[in-house]
Amino acid sequence: MTLLQTVRHLAPYFESWLEFQRDHAGVPGVQVAVRVGTELAASFALGQANARTGEALTTRHLFRIASHSKSFTATAIFQLLEAGRLRLDDPAGRWLPELADSPAAGYTVRELLGHQSGINRDGADSDYWQQLAAFPDRDTLLDFCRAEAVYGPNEHFKYSNMGYGLLGLIVEAASGRSYPDYVAEHLSGPLGLENLGPELPAEREHELATGHSARLAARDERRPLPSSDTRALAAATGFYGTAEDLTRFWAAHAYGEGTLLSDTSKRLMGREETRLTKPFPRGYGLGLILTEVGGRTLVGHSGGFPGHITQSWLDPRTGLAVSVLSNALGAPSTEWATNLVRLIDLAGRTPTRVQADAPDVALDRFTGRYAGLWGLTDLVDLGGRLVSLYPAGDPEASVSELTVLDDLTLATSPEAGFGSVGEPFHFQRGEDGRVQSYRQGGGRAWPLAEYRALHGLD
Repeated sequence: MTLLQTVRHLAPYFESWLEFQRDHAGVPGVQVAVRVGTELAASFALGQANARTGEALTTRHLFRIASHSKSFTATAIFQLLEAGRLRLDDPAGRWLPELADSPAAGYTVRELLGHQSGINRDGADSDYWQQLAAFPDRDTLLDFCRAEAVYGPNEHFKYSNMGYGLLGLIVEAASGRSYPDYVAEHLSGPLGLENLGPELPAEREHELATGHSARLAARDERRPLPSSDTRALAAATGFYGTAEDLTRFWAAHAYGEGTLLSDTSKRLMGREETRLTKPFPRGYGLGLILTEVGGRTLVGHSGGFPGHITQSWLDPRTGLAVSVLSNALGAPSTEWATNLVRLIDLAGRTPTRVQADAPDVALDRFTGRYAGLWGLTDLVDLGGRLVSLYPAGDPEASVSELTVLDDLTLATSPEAGFGSVGEPFHFQRGEDGRVQSYRQGGGRAWPLAEYRALHGLD
């Protein structure tokens, strides 16, 4: 299968796989899109747009995508660089004379893009992140940025919304356009993105998936949260969008796609400026987070906004783009987006088994979600071969290759492990041919719906 065919083949399982995790994590809603180049290969929405009203989430609902905004701002900077309007070593003071006689005047565009200026993260008073105050306006932003730097330039990576707020002002000064107008004319406009922009218009508030609070204890109800206008920090954290439009933006950053930027600029944006170790190993370029998954170098960004947690990844060599948007604080959107890529990679892998499946036995005779006292197992047609895996976490950690011996028996690939490795699956079917249960290693499991009914769980 091609990569596009693989993703389309897996699309129905993506929904089942992620729905279990969404429900288990108590996240109200998740919106997902997967694109290969310009082709939308999967798009779905799960759960609720508002947990209190029960409104169903759709693929048309808008999300606050927060720090994804930084990748849009970095793209704008590189467009202006390609047009000869500014340079990466320009000091901020060249474009923003209001910064004169402050440390911020000397921060270069490149230092701001790579979070290497040493500037503070959110200003002297960031209660706006608690929804206790308004986001900074232009004057307040500049005032926060005039403070002494926390670190010297290029001393440490120090993530900064203030720095990207300054970059948004530099885009305006270098282009002669307001930041929203620049985005409409040079980013969303050329890509035909009607559901994405730098600040949510008041007239579209009703389209927004309601954000929800974190849970401080498992018993806590998630509280619906109001929306916020990010004002002068739109370039750092104000963008809204859908997963479909967001993957279209990322697909435009694949190599060979020239709508927004040259490949030279894309490679410079994606070149690692900093190697980070917490909370897990990853890198940062110029407006892009970098990670390695299954031999792929992915670029993208995450976003955290009051009530929304989001993540996108792009493989710039193949054009595979994944966006996962969630409407609750604490949602593991980065984990989900990363594991979707891992699942796609597993489907594209060459089988390790040495024996072919029995002919004339369809794989869907076995596929499904099965349950027992100890939990769940999914039997999945993963790109034309049958595997078992647990429907959460890194699929690589639980996947096992299976071989169809006959309509009632699956063989497992030999491997080391603590479970019933190497022991076959034996199926029991009803007169209609449907699976009633199976045993593997002596342990019995039932189709999930039957198991729930058996124990009165519905």
